[in-house]
Amino acid sequence: MKTQVFVLAFVITCCGSAGAQTPDVCATSNATTFDGWVQSLIDSVICKQQVGENGKGSDRQKESPSADPRSTSLVDQSSATDFFSVAANVIPVSQELSKFVAPGTTSSDAGASGSTTVTATLYALLAGFDKTSPTDPVFYKNHVNARRISFTIGTAVSTQATDNTTTPATVYGTKILLINGRDLYTRKNLDAVSAAQKAVSIAAATSVNMKARVKEVMFLTLHPDGGEKEREDFNLTAFSEVNLPNTLRALSPEALKQIQTLIEGFIDAFVGERKTLQDAYDQIHNARQMSISYTADIRDAAGNNDHRAELIFDYGLNPRINWTVNASADYTDRKSAADSKGGRFATSFQGDLTKSNSAWGKTPIRLTFSGEGKWQTSQKPQYTFESKLSIPLVSGIDLPIVYRYANRHAQINQTNSEARLGLSIDISRLAQAFK
Repeated sequence: MKTQVFVLAFVITCCGSAGAQTPDVCATSNATTFDGWVQSLIDSVICKQQVGENGKGSDRQKESPSADPRSTSLVDQSSATDFFSVAANVIPVSQELSKFVAPGTTSSDAGASGSTTVTATLYALLAGFDKTSPTDPVFYKNHVNARRISFTIGTAVSTQATDNTTTPATVYGTKILLINGRDLYTRKNLDAVSAAQKAVSIAAATSVNMKARVKEVMFLTLHPDGGEKEREDFNLTAFSEVNLPNTLRALSPEALKQIQTLIEGFIDAFVGERKTLQDAYDQIHNARQMSISYTADIRDAAGNNDHRAELIFDYGLNPRINWTVNASADYTDRKSAADSKGGRFATSFQGDLTKSNSAWGKTPIRLTFSGEGKWQTSQKPQYTFESKLSIPLVSGIDLPIVYRYANRHAQINQTNSEARLGLSIDISRLAQAFK
């Protein structure tokens, strides 16, 4: 709750409602008064937190695309990570353990290696070319549409029985977000929270106490042995428009860090009426998301090439449960047999078992139940069910643990039972955690 309200406070305080003539307080501040300077520090903290919170939704996919035969994700999500992520997938189940998990079944890929894919958004590439930190609040706010497009590349192991080769496949993918209902920076969402603007102003009363404490820190830093007379003179002169720049320049880095920490401690007071803001957040969090994607597993001259064009839809049933639907056209280009053409339908329900503790902190523990039906020519229908528990190890690193069961494995007429393990790393969030 605290983080969610914190995020909406940013939208109201920092960005204003769409179309309003509100200055961009996420930009570099040139405050000439003490009150303006303190407000700029508040705005800076909120703006940075906003970037972290905006990329934590359950619609964000950090795992390999579902078309990757080793992916720990049976169903694709509509959005990619905001920045740059790496997914490693393995199948750690031996033939014997597979039979123990599901007696009477076999795991045709038991003991096989996994896959590794890398996903980056167009936004991350633009930030790299511009030599700008991807978490820079102003750059982030100004490039909403660049975060709609992502690219994936990687490798996946091949098996002779299903792929007609043992040479690893190269995985290529791209995703375009058509309906972007959950980004807090879109015009529609800024409009949605503008009604809560009055709630933030209530926090103004708290700022009186906070500013008094900030002034006290500044006085004790610059006049450690000063008495009441020095304190009165300091309060009268140090914060005038003429003297404030000199006062700020005289502060040590340690004092500025102390003031920053002090403001962070007061920040909850600036989010205002929690119920109003929570309602606005829920409206955005549950919004529709829709994207299209294309993924290809390209193999050597003898191997089969798999192609998937997909429509992905996300809808929030409530703030902690997300429903996802995939509909795709699949095509397998076989070099030594007839090609397969067909379609696929998949759906999943993803629930947050815990709450997020901070904007840049760990994502919630998430439990997902998924099902998929796949129909292709020259093959019998394939139905797959999956349960997945995603455990955040630290901010930016998640461990998906998966159990998957299928009535058959591709064109092989046998059931398939597997336990899978993966590791997904969001590079920017991980770097932020170590700052």
